[in-house]
This record gives sequence, C-alpha cells and structure tokens, in this order.
Amino acid sequence: MTDAADALQAPTEVLPVTLLDAAVLAARGSDGAIYLSCRDVCQTFSISLGPQLRRLRNHAVLRTGLVRFRIPTSGGPQGQDFLLLEHVPTWLVLINSVRVSDSVRERLVWYQRYIIREVYRAFATLTGLPDGASQQIEDLDDLSRLDTALQVLGQRQSELDARQRAAETRQESLEQSQQQARDVWLDLQTAMHEIRERIDALESRQTGAISSTQRGYIYQLVQAWGAAKSEREPRISRSAAFAACWSTLKLRYRIARYEDLPASQYHDAVMFVRQSYRALTGADLDLPEQTEFPL
Repeated sequence: MTDAADALQAPTEVLPVTLLDAAVLAARGSDGAIYLSCRDVCQTFSISLGPQLRRLRNHAVLRTGLVRFRIPTSGGPQGQDFLLLEHVPTWLVLINSVRVSDSVRERLVWYQRYIIREVYRAFATLTGLPDGASQQIEDLDDLSRLDTALQVLGQRQSELDARQRAAETRQESLEQSQQQARDVWLDLQTAMHEIRERIDALESRQTGAISSTQRGYIYQLVQAWGAAKSEREPRISRSAAFAACWSTLKLRYRIARYEDLPASQYHDAVMFVRQSYRALTGADLDLPEQTEFPL
C-alpha cells in the first residue's frame, strides 16, 4: 500500500473474477495483498471512474489502499488504479446508489446496509453494547461505553505507532539482510508461479474449465470488444457496452460466469469474440494470445 498512487508497480499475479455478473480484474501485490481494479468496479456499477478516484484519493484512509499496477492490455502494458480488497467494502458504502445502473442498484443497497450493520455489530461487541438494533439499549447512559472504547482504541493506536517507529529504526540497520530476504522471496515467487501454471493446467484437464491464463486472455479480448462497441455506439454508456459484450458471450455458451467456460469451447469462444469484433469494426483484433497471464 502507498499514499503515492501514481507509482507504477508490477503485480505478482493477475486474474479476472466475476463481480455482479461482470468481470473485474484482481491483482496481487508484492506484499501478497489483493487489489481490485477501480475501473472494472466502476464499470460494474455504471459509474464514472474519475469522480470515484478523486473521492478515494481525498479520503485519508482509503487512499492508503490505492496502487497503480502495470497491467497487460490489448494496447500493451498500461497503468491502472487498484484498491486494496479490505478497503473495497467501505468504498461501496460511499457510492451513491442513485447514480448506479438499475440492474445492480438493489444489490448495492443491500450490500451497503449489510456492511453498515456488520460494522456496528463489531463495534457493539467491542463496547459491550447489544449487537442488534439500538432499541435494545435500555439506558442511554450506557452510551458512555462508546467514548471509553474510542479512548482505548486511541491508546492502542498510539502504542502501535510507537512500535512501528521502533521497527522502522531497526529496519534501517537490517537493510542488507532484508535485501537478501527479498531476493529469496523473488526466487520463491518464480517457483510458485511455475507451480501455479502447472496446477492450472492440471485443474483444467480435471474440471474441464478454462485455466487462469485462458481467462485472462478472454478478459482482454472482451475488453477490446467492449471498448470498440462503446466508441461506435455512443447512445449507450461505456459500462453498458461492456456489460452487453459479456452478456452476449455468456448467453452464447449458456454459462453464468465466464470462468465456467469449458476448456473444450475455449478456442471457439476466442474465435467468436474476434468475429464479433470484426463484424463491429471491420478490422481484425490485433491481440496475440499470451502464453501466460499476468506478466
């Protein structure tokens, strides 16, 4: 995580996942943390990326979960903004449901209510208050526990900050050994990547579903198709154009999630997207198939 969301980083792993019937790119940072593509989340809810990024960058806490990853696209490697997975629920609460598309509004409102309820339940547990509705609090004087809890949390945070500063001081003297540890970690990551590719291939043969590499390539193809559709059909929104492409693909192969596409139909699906792109633009889709995803 970093406050400087402008610095490009190379993810150790990238994989499209389904969120509310749309494909959202997930990435793993060098520290092992998982992030979701801000652009794809905005497309899912049919909201503008620019205002949401400004909101995230202006938020003192949420901006610490913003990173920019170098992501392979149909136009070559490009920087994209991602948000730490742990921060995504809070971001969802801040989204104005009035501005999202009708198809996902009801579910977004349900998520927001659920998240708010669960946050209060956790806070109530911390303070010793009932974790249900506030009607269960019989005496208003019990609310004094809130201030006590906040003070305790503040003291704990101060202790954690002091420990962090002490750790940073020790870190300076251990820089050389840490570099050696990072080198070992990179070697392990390389080995793990090779193992993961073998596991993907094995699982693909066992389950019949497309591998993570194939999922990534189809994701890029549909992203290019959706972008072309948005440019040529300005009467519909950009997010609606992408949603239409994904829906067309899933309807053709009768699947609820595109990652459920049988491996036996992978090459047919690739040809289908390429043909759809050509029918729309009159040009071939210049996007060679990768031998691996995400590097």
